[in-house]
Amino acid sequence: MKTFMSFCTAMMLAIPFVSGQVQTIDQIMTEPVTVTTGITFKFNSKAMNEDQIIMIGVPDDYATSNKKYPVLYLLDGQWGFSSTVQALGWLSNPGYGMIPQTIVVGIHTGENRERVLTPTQNKENNSGGDADKLYQFIKEELIPFVDKNYRTYNYRVIGGASLGGLFVMYAFESDPQLFNGYLSMSPAMWWDNGVMLDRTNDLLSKDTNLHNRVYLSLTNEGTAMGVDSLASLFEKYGSEELIWKYDKQQQEVHETVGYKGTWDGMKFLLADWHYPLVDFGTKKQIFVSQDSATHNSDNHKIMKVSDAVLERLSDLYLDSYGRIITLTKADKTLQFTCDQLPTVILYPEAENKFFLKDADVQQNLFLKGFDIEFEFIKDDSLVVTANGDIDFTAKKIKHPPFVKLSDNILEVYIGTYLSTGQYNNFNVSKEGNSMKLSTDGLIRNIYPIGENKFYFLYDDQLNSRFEIEFIKDESDKVTKMNISNDGNIVIESQRI
Repeated sequence: MKTFMSFCTAMMLAIPFVSGQVQTIDQIMTEPVTVTTGITFKFNSKAMNEDQIIMIGVPDDYATSNKKYPVLYLLDGQWGFSSTVQALGWLSNPGYGMIPQTIVVGIHTGENRERVLTPTQNKENNSGGDADKLYQFIKEELIPFVDKNYRTYNYRVIGGASLGGLFVMYAFESDPQLFNGYLSMSPAMWWDNGVMLDRTNDLLSKDTNLHNRVYLSLTNEGTAMGVDSLASLFEKYGSEELIWKYDKQQQEVHETVGYKGTWDGMKFLLADWHYPLVDFGTKKQIFVSQDSATHNSDNHKIMKVSDAVLERLSDLYLDSYGRIITLTKADKTLQFTCDQLPTVILYPEAENKFFLKDADVQQNLFLKGFDIEFEFIKDDSLVVTANGDIDFTAKKIKHPPFVKLSDNILEVYIGTYLSTGQYNNFNVSKEGNSMKLSTDGLIRNIYPIGENKFYFLYDDQLNSRFEIEFIKDESDKVTKMNISNDGNIVIESQRI
């Protein structure tokens, strides 16, 4: 017995030594971690008269969707490409979507960066001055290549840091409308005695109709970079349409500005983003299709279809971008409405096929040479094409039956309602045939399901049932508005 106890004690004392043995790395089978953020290839540039190394990263769902995406053109891609693709992947995660999913195009500058990123020569060593050639390459060769080979929107951002940031300001001064957004991080505005400060001053002082977004940042480098002087120009000449921001990131150093600046800058440049119908154009700058000569609505003939067909197609649809679309019978046509998009009319050319008139496309969507068609594959789904190519698809949303109310009844509910809780005021309005609920920049269509009850949807909560109930007092005046979710009141408000 004594021998057995001694044996057990010895084993117990030995266990820590046995279990405490740590393996060495050469005892373990290891495999390399492979992180793929895109592809890389050599692009033979006529403008540069040399090969350019290009890197392209697409969103995770690119291969399985028919979506189009905005594009970020990133200078000095040899340093920031992979981290930028990963950062934008986090920011654009469909679960919270702080920015839209974005294609990233990295431009490798390597040992030639001082030569290709600067607009003038360094008089001390005669280096630099080829920014015009790089700009020509991006404008005339790279952008057309990317647009031809990838599903892109006519919405572009160019970004860079240090000398790359200097080039961003050169691009802005050269043609502000080539890019929608400019991401200039710790730009070397000191170059050649501040030559780009002078050129930016000339542009801003003469052109007051710029409608871009510009993000500037500076780390702990102080005034020698010239970024404070650059920001003062935007402060002096800035207009309502030129939206800009200057971030001083004192906790960062020059070498880390690309990480922090890209994260914060892209959130600013793509804030309040909304997907367009087909592509981006503005009232001041109509976007013209490259093959506009061959596409127009003159090829379509309006066909009379029955009210029954129009009523059957009138409904709520969820499209492949996550947008909620409302189609409503309007006379002998369908009215298209969608949050943050213009209202347009769809004209029938067959019982299952509708089109937009050229005049409406140009006037309301600011596009030219786009033949836009809506084809209903089944009663519950449709395909939208632009110049014959699928742009997006949509499917009907299940919801409670809607009722039709007269304009007199609807107008009774128009007004402003003050929430009794922590929410902002709510505004109920009528636009055409649609009723809308808005608060703090958020606008939703609301749909009557009773004389005083309406239904609406949140993009990210399509399975939840949100209802609005308007309450009248004894004199039959509307005094309250309650919002409920799945039968439970979540917001109470008083009419102002």
